[in-house]
Amino acid sequence: MMVVAIGGFTNARSAEPTVRSLMQVRVDSVAPSGDSAQVPATEVLTKSPTTAVLYSLLLPGAGQLYNEQYWKIPIFTGTAAVTAVLFFSNNSSFNNADVAVTAAQESGASAFEITRLQRQRESFRDARDVSGLIFVVTYALAAVDSYVGAHLYDFSVDEDLSVGLGPNRSHLMAVNFSVTLR
Repeated sequence: MMVVAIGGFTNARSAEPTVRSLMQVRVDSVAPSGDSAQVPATEVLTKSPTTAVLYSLLLPGAGQLYNEQYWKIPIFTGTAAVTAVLFFSNNSSFNNADVAVTAAQESGASAFEITRLQRQRESFRDARDVSGLIFVVTYALAAVDSYVGAHLYDFSVDEDLSVGLGPNRSHLMAVNFSVTLR
């Protein structure tokens, strides 16, 4: 129950309003009896953010499964899987290219051939490093997203709570901002 009172209170001895309260807002949950201070009720979350993060750290996308955000699962799991495969593939190619550079240097190959092999090796190293970075970022984003998703699981997105931004009917060039709380 939400009660909003706006205005001043009158003094019994005079007709002038007093400045006790120009705006008084009271939100009732379960009001305690007696003169004790009103303690707001604590909200219990349906989904635990800690559990969501732990699931997400176990496997990217598992926290989204816990939060019932099914459309995000292939994004996080797929990105993590693809970057992991690319990381190991590029690491293997880097190791093979490193062996080829060492063999070319020991066999006395031309400077052009050694430079070409070194550039190829550096290319595989760079691709491996980028794949590893994307994997770590995906892992972290999945954990953060599952944490936020667990906190917002009980958030109401009904049409009773809406914000509209659009033109005003009386003025064609005006912008009307309206907030509806029911």
